Amino acid sequence: MDVLSKKLLRDGNLVSLKTRPARALIGWMAERDAQMLLGIPKTPAKPLPEHVQRVTEARAAVNSKPPGVEQIHALSQPADELLGYLQEFHRQPSSRQYTAKGWTIQIANLQELCAVQPIVHLDYLAHSEHWQSLLQQASHESMVSLARITLPIANTSPAAAQFDPQNNSWIVKANDCDTRVVGHFSSPLEVAPGMMATACGFWVARVPSFAQVVRYRERYFLSDGYHRALALLQKGIAQIPVLFREIPEAQKLEVRESFPDAVILGPRPPLFPDYLRDDVAAAVSHLASQKTISVQAAETRSWGGF
Repeated sequence: MDVLSKKLLRDGNLVSLKTRPARALIGWMAERDAQMLLGIPKTPAKPLPEHVQRVTEARAAVNSKPPGVEQIHALSQPADELLGYLQEFHRQPSSRQYTAKGWTIQIANLQELCAVQPIVHLDYLAHSEHWQSLLQQASHESMVSLARITLPIANTSPAAAQFDPQNNSWIVKANDCDTRVVGHFSSPLEVAPGMMATACGFWVARVPSFAQVVRYRERYFLSDGYHRALALLQKGIAQIPVLFREIPEAQKLEVRESFPDAVILGPRPPLFPDYLRDDVAAAVSHLASQKTISVQAAETRSWGGF
């Protein structure tokens, strides 16, 4: 039994847990999961009748959609306007690894892409003044303004660390998945005249993430960059620069928190604009997550062997 289920049985709700506003594709989710999601944070152990009805109507709306997917204009080539920005983009190490694996730059039409994630947060850009400023400047008339959001140049602001004297450790907390350990070091250091020490530790950085589109089993999917793409679509912007590659037939689509293939490859898969449709999706409160990176120094002593 998972932690949330135990809390529901114990307290009858999830009120004490922090949540974030989101949009959820309840028409494609498993019925029980969608019903519980609609009730957060006051989710009872047994779904409320109104939530059962809401999910039933959403699933019926999905079944009423015409089968098949039209993706003729899902991708197009970038215009010359982007050449200067893309030259700078390709110079950064984080983008070169994509180029080496065969990713190319394309302009994606969000109106025609299939979606794979059941839930997208609405406050992702609100955690940073930098992202908010870029979103305000974003315009469909300037692909460069959009590339700064979907294909960002490396973030120069370092991740903030706090020292925990009780546990003799450094703590880095982040609301995103892009902050991670990117390396380690060890070097001599003179800490006082005539006193040498060894400085050792880890490099923690915000690794830039990019909007990505893949062609999987003859369909085009947005595989990364959901929060930014939805924020742009809400602003009326559907054409965005992305990284693109085709996934070989023998490989699986590997995306965090993805619908199963039976859903995304079925006759009526979710499309990206469906997040904003109230007949198949819903505004929900989703449980917030936080990544914590801890680097601790501990002294131990052993006897009888070295």
